[in-house]
Amino acid sequence: MNRNAFTSKAKKFLALQSLFYAFANSIEALVPFLLAPILTRMLDPTGYGVWVLFVTYATFMRPVVGLTTQDAIRMRFYEFDQDKLNQFTHTALFVMAILAIIVSGITLLLGEMVAEAIKFPQNWLVSIVIAALLYEMFYTVLALQQFHNNRKTFLATQATQAVLSMVFIVAFLLAGWDWRGVVIGRMLSMAIAIFFALRSLGFTLPKLLRIPERSFYRNIASFGVVYWPAGAVIMAVATTDKVVAAHYLGVEASAMYGVAALFASAFWMVNYSFVMAWTPWLFRKLKLAEQDGLKEVASVSLLYFILSALAAAAFYFFAVLIAPVLLGKAFQSAIGLLPYIMLAIMLQGHFIHNLKFLHFDGRIEQMSVLSALTIGLNLWLSMVWAKQMGISGIILATVVSFGAAFIMSGILVLVRWMPLRKGARVVA
Repeated sequence: MNRNAFTSKAKKFLALQSLFYAFANSIEALVPFLLAPILTRMLDPTGYGVWVLFVTYATFMRPVVGLTTQDAIRMRFYEFDQDKLNQFTHTALFVMAILAIIVSGITLLLGEMVAEAIKFPQNWLVSIVIAALLYEMFYTVLALQQFHNNRKTFLATQATQAVLSMVFIVAFLLAGWDWRGVVIGRMLSMAIAIFFALRSLGFTLPKLLRIPERSFYRNIASFGVVYWPAGAVIMAVATTDKVVAAHYLGVEASAMYGVAALFASAFWMVNYSFVMAWTPWLFRKLKLAEQDGLKEVASVSLLYFILSALAAAAFYFFAVLIAPVLLGKAFQSAIGLLPYIMLAIMLQGHFIHNLKFLHFDGRIEQMSVLSALTIGLNLWLSMVWAKQMGISGIILATVVSFGAAFIMSGILVLVRWMPLRKGARVVA
């Protein structure tokens, strides 16, 4: 009876935490929805396609510039005292800035070749790197706020970024800056939100401008290099899809993919919010698993799989109802892509769920191998099926790739944790 009450209490706690982070993250997620009627009417499909590619490439460059250090912070959060955590974070931010400068220099040197390869305006290539740096810093400060359980500042950071994005983007569009105004508005809002978030975490500008001690450079670099595929898998697959669409089907097809993904992003945010609330709880439970067993963890995971499937269906039917109203006439064909993309996001969430078990064990190499296989399989299938089925084939390739990754990672998790019984010991 006590056990059932404890399990029920844990589920209630996770539900409340998930609801909070879903609400906080929905503030940011609402911005694309609120902007959709404006962007799909004030930008033509080509201009919207350039904006979609900008977001895609900036997201893809995040782990290149940031070395996925936010996941390193999550893994080490409970190992470090506050001083060491601050030093690690300071070093990570410094490394991000240096890498952004290096990558920007390379981009300028190879500008013409890179612009042709990725179908993006050459004069704006460096903006992709700057945006990647801002994205990585933004989500790093959010991770710190979440693990510190600073929910008010987490909410304030999201709200600041979202409100300023809306204000700046609409103002720049009305000023006639087309997709360039959208890019500048997005970056400016993130920069301001990051500045105030870092202050809330105790980082001042003079402190950030100091060169950090050398203690964690090697640690951050080695983690980032090995962990890169795992940290980049979601971004790499999304980038692959949109680049293959642009190359094989035209920039307009990439825009259609982006519009369909816009409606699926609400479902993705709910999935992501659960993972944000669940990960610290999971790590604490796995630390005590040898004494307490895994019945509670298994129960929560099963509930997540069931609810995520129901949520995918609910978001699909909701999107089908509102998409015709929100979208301009030139973008209506994106509605037919929604079933595929909802299924892809559901399986992506299930795969990330399994990776967290490997993350706890520090099995970074296995995470990266699985992620690299997912990226490679998606790239190959996307190129093959784009020719046969168009953009639907590209998204179907994503479904198959994440489905295979979910099954393979699930086997690894079961082999590691299935033998565990209360009081039993398991060797990693």
